[in-house]
Amino acid sequence: MSGKDMNIAGYQYNYPKLFIKPPDGDEIDAEQITSGLRFLDDDSDPIMTTTYSTDAGTDGQTYSYSQIGKNTVTGRFFLHYGDWYDYKMKKHEIAQFFMQKGLYRIRSDAEPGIVKLVRAGNFTIKNPENRSHYVQFQIPWENPSGVKWSLAYSDDLMTYDQNLWQVGMNLPNGVDLQYHFVNQHQFRIWNASDIMIDPAQRYPLQISVTGFNGKFDMINETTGDEIIYADGLQPSDKIVWDNLNVYKNGELANDKGDLTWVRLAKGWNDFKIYGYDKVDIRFHFRFVYLN
Repeated sequence: MSGKDMNIAGYQYNYPKLFIKPPDGDEIDAEQITSGLRFLDDDSDPIMTTTYSTDAGTDGQTYSYSQIGKNTVTGRFFLHYGDWYDYKMKKHEIAQFFMQKGLYRIRSDAEPGIVKLVRAGNFTIKNPENRSHYVQFQIPWENPSGVKWSLAYSDDLMTYDQNLWQVGMNLPNGVDLQYHFVNQHQFRIWNASDIMIDPAQRYPLQISVTGFNGKFDMINETTGDEIIYADGLQPSDKIVWDNLNVYKNGELANDKGDLTWVRLAKGWNDFKIYGYDKVDIRFHFRFVYLN
């Protein structure tokens, strides 16, 4: 998403805060959308859909698969306004901000290191009959992935003063996590997600390799997933496994990459690179959390 992120370190909170990054724009405090607007809270629940199959002539059903489904994040707001003309203007400013096509990125001060990528659903702001000059309303945000994501990526600097990480992200205490390795042929990757990172399930993973000479072969011994680049490499070449595809120096090269990909199990993943050539490898992905 384009635009800059807010620096919310040291932000003063007198009530809950919501920070929103529109499809094309900088992240802002929600109360900047219009004067008199206050964020009350947001909430969501996970959706799991399970499919069963039925065999003719056989009692019961057989489990087929389960999938995380789209869910709704409900945001509650309070709006204070003056006269009817002020109400109409503020209502228009709220609609103008939220009725954009594309994904919004939202995060609250309760989870500053975790974001949701959403679209605003239909909502109503109704002038109360008692003309009390305030109204509460809800915005149902559609969350197509059904999950939450870490604000930062695995290979971003993991220090809490960078305002990227928080307690409750499954990060092991006192462990110096690494996602970039130089000339190491056996190493461990920590997946802090609540679930497995699997590109086939739309959880992106990018693995970049440079400096290697010859055939590249690496296995995740935890999951058994192995990726091979069969064509000979020169140290100046850059190979990138980007989800289900592999690229050599920016050009699609699936015919040389054996049409396989790597998954990351929840927790520790033990990797081995075969051979003893020099190598520079980096893992770039977001951690995934259940609502």
